[in-house]
Amino acid sequence: MELTDVEGGDIFVTATELDASARYPTGHGRMRHYGRDWRLKRTFDTGAFGLISALVFDRTGTLHALDPQARRVDHYGAVTMPLLPPRAYGSMIALADGDYLLGEHMVGQIPGFSGDGRVYRVDGTGSVLKTYDTETNGGVSSFLGVTHMALAPDGRTLYHVSETGAHLYAHDLADNRRLGIVYARTDPPPLLFGMAALPSGDILIATGGGVRRLDAKGAVVRDYVMPAGRGWSVVILREGGTTFWALDFFGGRVAIVDVASGNIVLDKSLGLEKSLAGLAEVPADWKGARA
Repeated sequence: MELTDVEGGDIFVTATELDASARYPTGHGRMRHYGRDWRLKRTFDTGAFGLISALVFDRTGTLHALDPQARRVDHYGAVTMPLLPPRAYGSMIALADGDYLLGEHMVGQIPGFSGDGRVYRVDGTGSVLKTYDTETNGGVSSFLGVTHMALAPDGRTLYHVSETGAHLYAHDLADNRRLGIVYARTDPPPLLFGMAALPSGDILIATGGGVRRLDAKGAVVRDYVMPAGRGWSVVILREGGTTFWALDFFGGRVAIVDVASGNIVLDKSLGLEKSLAGLAEVPADWKGARA
């Protein structure tokens, strides 16, 4: 399916229609497309049953929707990855050279939640070019692999977590070498979630109750005070690098935060409790999906 009526600054969010009888948040895959003024332009289904965990635009203008429960990635645009092996991918980084890093959301052999918890480098066809032997801890549920990741400005250091675990890991992509634990959270509750890398080399990481800024060695630089909530679990750096998106999964709300001052620029409820897991902002120079 092609994207229509898209302009720079538009916002796509995950909006899975949850099955109330399910033990874990899961349901019919759905996304919303908002204009920059938050006017709802469109709601559309992926046709999958699971939970969309991430939305990513690449340099071609293709939007990728990752659903690890359904073990599929949907592509809206020129890149379709027909050769991509079916795994529980839950995070993606679109690289400047046209390749992609895909994080495998699941690890272990629990039926329905099995996986190897690795990171894969693939090209636009979905062909696997390299597999990275990343470290995982399973999180509190024991089956979570590489659920969130961010690439440092050096282009070779990959930060990643198993969400709800306490450890932030680093991996050297050039040497395919584990760099170990960069940061271990000890203050309660010891949980870590999604992250973003700043141009300075610092890391923004969601902690459930807020967002924490670390330096490249894992020292705490500051905490960002977020609106009350315990589901702040996704951080996405905005174009220009001076503000970031934060998503409250449990509360179904979005915020924009100024990196330097910590001021809350936007705090908006979307009514998407336990389904708001990903957001993608259309680049300002959007010219449509292209090969």
